[in-house]
Amino acid sequence: MTISTGESLITAADIDDLIVRVRLTAGDPGDLESAKAALFSDAAPDPEAARPIRQRLLVTALHHGGALLAKLLSRLSPRETAMVRRYAHRLANFLETLEVWAAQPIMLALMRFGLPYEEAETIAVAVLVLVW
Repeated sequence: MTISTGESLITAADIDDLIVRVRLTAGDPGDLESAKAALFSDAAPDPEAARPIRQRLLVTALHHGGALLAKLLSRLSPRETAMVRRYAHRLANFLETLEVWAAQPIMLALMRFGLPYEEAETIAVAVLVLVW
């Protein structure tokens, strides 16, 4: 991933996987289809406009699982992966409340959930790398 160009690790296939998962559990995946159209239309989206879309996709992945969540977990140790799986819904709910995604508030939330500092830091950075 090249952060400076706005290139994302999130692919159209990841979004398609989320659409199927949401359709099976929650019903209407309209927001996800709009997100896919915004991120993968012929005109490349502005990085500042694309970031909140990717953030919303990650929150959805934390709630529903799938390929996008697997991409996040692949950046983590087995211990950190277990922690994310255990607290995925709480983390997603917290991330939904953030106006500005930054490492420190994410780390502090994870530490409030009971994660040690090092694991909280690694997870926060992995989250930001995926959506930045």
